[in-house]
Amino acid sequence: MVDIGAVRDWLARLPGGSLVGQYVDDWDAFEKLDRPVVTLFGSYDTGKSSLLRRLLVDSGRDVPGWLTISARHETFEVNDVEVGGCLIRDTPGFAVGASDIRAQNNSRRAMAAVGLTDVGIAVLTPQLATAERDVLQKLFTQGWPVGTMWFVISRFDEAGVDPEYDLAEYRELSDRKVRELQELFELDDRTPIFVVSQDPFQTAGPDTDLSRETWDDFRGWDGMRDLADAVVAVSPSALPGWRHAAGQRYWTAVLDETVTELRRQLSDYTARAEVAANGVARRDAWESELNTLDRAAQASLDGLVEEVMRQSWEAGSGTDELQAEIRRTLDEWFTKHEVRLQRLQQSIRKTRERERARPSWAGFASLVATLRAEEDASATPAGPGAAPGHVETVGTMLIGMLKAANKAPGPTAGGKASSTKAPRDLGRHIGIAEAALPLAVYLAKVIDEQRADRARLNQDKTAAEKRQQVVTECTQHAHDAWKPFVDDVRTTIVAETSDQVDLDKNLRQLVEQLQVAVAEGERLLRGGTVPLLETEA
Repeated sequence: MVDIGAVRDWLARLPGGSLVGQYVDDWDAFEKLDRPVVTLFGSYDTGKSSLLRRLLVDSGRDVPGWLTISARHETFEVNDVEVGGCLIRDTPGFAVGASDIRAQNNSRRAMAAVGLTDVGIAVLTPQLATAERDVLQKLFTQGWPVGTMWFVISRFDEAGVDPEYDLAEYRELSDRKVRELQELFELDDRTPIFVVSQDPFQTAGPDTDLSRETWDDFRGWDGMRDLADAVVAVSPSALPGWRHAAGQRYWTAVLDETVTELRRQLSDYTARAEVAANGVARRDAWESELNTLDRAAQASLDGLVEEVMRQSWEAGSGTDELQAEIRRTLDEWFTKHEVRLQRLQQSIRKTRERERARPSWAGFASLVATLRAEEDASATPAGPGAAPGHVETVGTMLIGMLKAANKAPGPTAGGKASSTKAPRDLGRHIGIAEAALPLAVYLAKVIDEQRADRARLNQDKTAAEKRQQVVTECTQHAHDAWKPFVDDVRTTIVAETSDQVDLDKNLRQLVEQLQVAVAEGERLLRGGTVPLLETEA
């Protein structure tokens, strides 16, 4: 048996916030009901609504306006009505494998309603369970007391034998279907199974303004009397035991659904954390490579300026020749080292394209977009006892947690995922010649000024210091011309990895918290397995 107190405590400590209040509210509302709750469930075309209509009409009750009869999806909410001493719930039909949102929501609402019931009635067609077999099997093995899980093989007048012409064969087919059902779900004789034709030959069709006399001609074989008598016999005296079992089923289902959702979230956030970590590693690698290129360029620049100064000073070249030589030399230097920067930028661009083509990037990009959104998407509302609907809240809670963490002061927090604007991919701030020309003019001017006073400088004991000052000034001008090229690449690196770096720490922490939550939930599950038909009614 599951430890309900431990499950509630665990739900209260989930990453991102507590879910326990939502589940407790649903359970408390169910537990306060002073009469047995009987829930009809099954696929959308099994005849649940027409079965409930027949029970209502035969008991002298009016058919409520929300009850519609159709082979299509016509029931979208969980509704209940009193029959005898019971509260009977009609549920939306299962739509196993459906891709549309409405069908998926119908299935969730139906499963949630079954979680909060005393007696469950699985309604099947004469073909028995097909696509929904696994879903039903999971429900049947959740610890129902003996006599509280019923099966109704519905619409049996459509099974292929007309009871009006061959009643014996009809009953033989009915017995055979009961045995098939018992074998299909490994049921024993203690499990109530009813074979009914609630609206033989569609006598009533979709009508709801009916009387008991509508089906008088078929009561000898339609099987409804046994089912109606069983419903009337459901006694409130058994409620304490049934509610205890329902509590075990409910909180076990809550635990199972929540752990399943947390596993899914853990898988998703682990992939997103890996994308973020890769971004951090790439930024470090790219910045290291850029720094290496920058240091190499500046080191060669220092020696280059000094050599140009020495040769020009000794050769006594004219101003035009000097400018041309300086321009040529610096142009070669700029070209050589900018090519290396261009290669790094191309590597960044190609890596970015490969990364964004991977499936994992789509999930990370979606997370970033969600974090930037002004409002969280609201969870789809669910019907009574909406355990799956509450579980959907887990994702919203985790997003809220990341938003709050990203707004908190810290080295990786930026209020939201960074949106640093990327610079031009391979654009230059200025061309090579344009960068070298003003530097060449400046250098030639300085050398001319020094040459004009050559005689004094040759005798001045501070001549070496003066020349070094010129070298330093020229080198600084060259650095100033080079720096925008390096800054452009550095800005590209930051822009391409900003979201990943900003989210890296918080994603790692969230993954760790999810791992702890999943491990604890799995321990609770291992201690709470309840076999089918464990207790006596």
